[in-house]
Amino acid sequence: MNLVDALLNADTNAILAEKTKEYEVERLSKALGEKFVLVLKSIPAKRYSEIQNIAVNIKSKKKSIDLYKLRMLTLNEGIKEPNLADEKIMKKFGAKTPFEVYEKLFLTGEITDISEEISVLSGYDEKEKEEDIDEIKNL
Repeated sequence: MNLVDALLNADTNAILAEKTKEYEVERLSKALGEKFVLVLKSIPAKRYSEIQNIAVNIKSKKKSIDLYKLRMLTLNEGIKEPNLADEKIMKKFGAKTPFEVYEKLFLTGEITDISEEISVLSGYDEKEKEEDIDEIKNL
């Protein structure tokens, strides 16, 4: 069987299904006394590209990437559950935006780790992500 036949005979639901993964934030599990588990999801290619474009700063001929913005947007799109943008949660933590909730809830390393897990679910490995960032910096 060739690849065309394999694709024509494939279960499209299985191929197109959103990839998800449970991710425990151990520090918060300890603090809450119960498991703090996020359900992370893959980000579609077009949206991931939009996020990357939003995070690029262009000043004259020099381009740079705003890693903070890239990671926050990745968390915003890639955390499926719980809904950390819930008004009650934002009010509880004195946050006006979901980004502020992420900043207050997660440590810097946790933000990085969670965004990397979402990137992996979206088809990136860390080496590819670093190469993309280097490419943007060198434009």
